[in-house]
Amino acid sequence: MSRRTAPEDRVSFPHKVIYGIGGFTNNLLGQGIGNMMAVLTLALGVDFRAVGLLGGLPRLFDALTDPLVGFISDKTRSRWGRRRPFLFAGAISAGVVFLLLWQMPAPTQLRLKLVDYGADGVYSGETDEPEGWLQAAGDALRGIFTVEAIDDAEDEVAVLPPTLVTGTWVRVDVPLSDFGGLATRGHLAQIVISGDLTEVYVDNVYFHRSGEAAAGGLPATTPAGQDVEGATVPVTGAPAPEVPSEDVISLFSAAYDDVPVGSWSADPEEADVADAQAGGDAVKHYTDLRVATIDFGNTPIDAGAMTHLHIDIWTPDETGEGWSQQAYFWYFLIGSLVFFLAYTIFATPWVALGYELTPDYNERTRLMGVQNFVSNTVFVIGPWFLVIATNPAWFRNQMDGARFVALAICVATIVLGLLPAVFLRERRIGQRSTAGPGADGRTIGQGIEQSAMEFLRGLWQTLRTGPFLMLCIATFLMFNSFIMISQFQFWVFAFYITGGNVPEGAALAGVVGTLGTVTGFLVIALVTWLGTRIGKKNAFFVSTGISMLGYALKWFC
Repeated sequence: MSRRTAPEDRVSFPHKVIYGIGGFTNNLLGQGIGNMMAVLTLALGVDFRAVGLLGGLPRLFDALTDPLVGFISDKTRSRWGRRRPFLFAGAISAGVVFLLLWQMPAPTQLRLKLVDYGADGVYSGETDEPEGWLQAAGDALRGIFTVEAIDDAEDEVAVLPPTLVTGTWVRVDVPLSDFGGLATRGHLAQIVISGDLTEVYVDNVYFHRSGEAAAGGLPATTPAGQDVEGATVPVTGAPAPEVPSEDVISLFSAAYDDVPVGSWSADPEEADVADAQAGGDAVKHYTDLRVATIDFGNTPIDAGAMTHLHIDIWTPDETGEGWSQQAYFWYFLIGSLVFFLAYTIFATPWVALGYELTPDYNERTRLMGVQNFVSNTVFVIGPWFLVIATNPAWFRNQMDGARFVALAICVATIVLGLLPAVFLRERRIGQRSTAGPGADGRTIGQGIEQSAMEFLRGLWQTLRTGPFLMLCIATFLMFNSFIMISQFQFWVFAFYITGGNVPEGAALAGVVGTLGTVTGFLVIALVTWLGTRIGKKNAFFVSTGISMLGYALKWFC
């Protein structure tokens, strides 16, 4: 199968790399939209079924626009060629639209996390510092592969508007059943407060047993005595608790005897906390609140008989409810349709350009080998997009993190996506009709009609090509297997392996994704070499067999 390539048909290595950078851009956009979809549920509370529709419907639209954009690109004649104008326009528009997708306002959140150290009394979970990512992933891996699994558990709930009210004491009762990631509550050691608020006053922090059923949800009541409008400090105290003392385990309340608390903000990098007064009552005053850990690990609490976590909060910060679920859905759906159109304007001509850089069979194989290596490097960093976006040490909320990641992807898409448009040239176009709408004395309507008929005839002829359809079916099955696994992977890590710890689950997914990509680089080199020795078809069978084995192993691990 091997033969020498004519010098004029060779593609220089720098040009191969630049073409690969186009593939990097192509994969970057796919990784961005795929890996960041979880933020819609995590940060905005969009129902996971709606997120599934948001992931699927634009893909159907994308399937329709791919051949149409390819046809228009084929018929384009300009002094810049027929591919480069599309690469230029597509890179800029796709990057900008991707950035706009993540500009939806998030509701103001105050998050409450419970941490159970387990029977060993030692915490092995993640930290909120950036360097804690690998530690978190390592702890999760250790819990999987060691015989004696880590017995820590933690889970988090979010208090949202209209429960959160500015300038008013708000009583929040969280059913402990909402902390589904806590298998037991026998060794509670921490309450972690985080979220969007920068200043919060806290009073009456306790666990209690309620005679009412602890149904899901976050019931909260606002006392009738509201503070002066526009007040920056609470003038009145929090309402007095009414739960009998025998049904309470209190950490901080004048109405009950408190258990010892080691720290109200355990780490120097966390929020500042001070003792304050509100209407003559002692309260805790948090400022620069990003994360604050209330640590009572030296005397863990057995809350197995309790049904609720209670906390009274007062904040001068403005709170916002964000948009309705319907508004989030339609904004993201319409934006995704525009994004995938822009994505197609870049991706489809880029794919076609690769076959026009050289007519030589083996040189194309080498070109695609370099392209695969360069473009697949994005899969090393792609799994970490969600880790970055959900890191509480960097961002006050996950939407802020998503906007940062979107901005980085936007800039990278524009800068890198323009390189193939600027530096690559089509070498083999072939003889094609240059007729288009309005040419040869035809009216615009006649030209559009003829072009549409030509497009439909070409599409029909393509669909009648048996080998092409077989390749399409094989590609469909392989990519759907990969995408289904990759989309579920984060949720399995975050809510099954790590028990609802989103940053730790994201870090574990990042490590696994990166290791898979590094392994894939070795396979690319092997398949590229095989393609020039045993032919592309046989190399395809070998690589498909390896993929099938890997997908089958997912059933067991």
